[in-house]
Amino acid sequence: MTTQNTRLENLPINGLTHDGRGVGQFKGKTIFVTHAVPDDIVTANITKHHDNFDEADCLEIKTPSPERVTPFCPVYAECGGCQLQHLSLNAQRHWKNQNFITQLTQSVDAQQCQTSEPLTGDDTHYRRRTRLSLIISKKDKVARLGFKQKASNEVVDITDCPVLTQGLNQAIQASKPALLEQASRAYKEVTLVEADNGIFNTFQTSIEHNSEKKSDQVLPYYTLNIQSKPLKITFPADGFIQINQALNEQMITQALNWLELQPNHKVLDLFCGVGNFTLPIAQHVKTTVGIEGEQPLVETATHNAQHNALDSVQFHKGDLFQDMTPKPWFKKQKYDRILLDPGRQGAFNLSKVLGKLKAHIIVYVSCNAATLIRDIKELEKQGYRLTQAGMIDMFPHTTHTEVMVQLTRTHKALKKPKSRPTFKM
Repeated sequence: MTTQNTRLENLPINGLTHDGRGVGQFKGKTIFVTHAVPDDIVTANITKHHDNFDEADCLEIKTPSPERVTPFCPVYAECGGCQLQHLSLNAQRHWKNQNFITQLTQSVDAQQCQTSEPLTGDDTHYRRRTRLSLIISKKDKVARLGFKQKASNEVVDITDCPVLTQGLNQAIQASKPALLEQASRAYKEVTLVEADNGIFNTFQTSIEHNSEKKSDQVLPYYTLNIQSKPLKITFPADGFIQINQALNEQMITQALNWLELQPNHKVLDLFCGVGNFTLPIAQHVKTTVGIEGEQPLVETATHNAQHNALDSVQFHKGDLFQDMTPKPWFKKQKYDRILLDPGRQGAFNLSKVLGKLKAHIIVYVSCNAATLIRDIKELEKQGYRLTQAGMIDMFPHTTHTEVMVQLTRTHKALKKPKSRPTFKM
């Protein structure tokens, strides 16, 4: 391997970053290479120098990796929706899982941790919710409906997306002419969601596909088929929903198993939304309490509990980024189990005080491993240890992932070790 100015010839790639860049080494320094994958040999051009690493673009693939594949989407090269279609599905999952487990176990006490096999499902037509961009391009004055380009505000026109459900694709095709007529130079978003009772959208143009005309009062719903009695979950059309139905059900099932529920338990579900975890939990235990920051979601969750005849569930509004310790559901309370599923920002302040609730097991679901690890460190200070961890491939062909951990109370606060133990997979 040689270097001339900032050009590296025959650079072997031996890893993958969390954001999908290949990892190489040159003279002891780590090089992050865009568009490269593990086991490629590439020519790279360094674009940014840093003290401990450099960033580079891939100029040429000298020897392609056995795991390099041809992307199945015709606009993959331009569209910013997917980042990993050029890497085999098995390799994607391997590196997502390995990066998560390595990052986790190098950062927290993992001596008691067992890793589970990644939860996986179909890699196409899995996404039941999408957000499209609608705009008239400033460059060529053409109206487009689609996804933003990679590293650009320009929009790639979409008629059929292979990761969206067939129902969403058909709805886009049917509604696209009317939507394009409403395009302007002002950026607009069109959110579509496929529910059990049809296609719903948050734009003023009606989208009707394989469903009767829906009044403003009708809310979308999905069905959870993970118990002997299915659950009907209503949600706002413009609100959050786990976009991968099959993986959502697998994730809930794993969470129920890791909570190790008993009929007499009292369980707290934090960041509960409309009850995606709360209601399945309530089918197993004596009392369930769900806390959510938005009042409309609290009302929807309460409706869902009533509709599913789950009378032992209580939902309360609470800003979980503020001090919750004076609240009646927290002050002088004890829970057997806690589940939390925050957004990317995590639950830092809340994690500092969860030990006061004396739950034996906490299950934490996260879409951001960095904030999860930060919060685990706070729980370690209160006597919790990492006992299970696993990756959920909720978003195939993207760099995003969902993860889940189980923490068990040991009654002993963690003393800072001289060095972290190496975790064996």
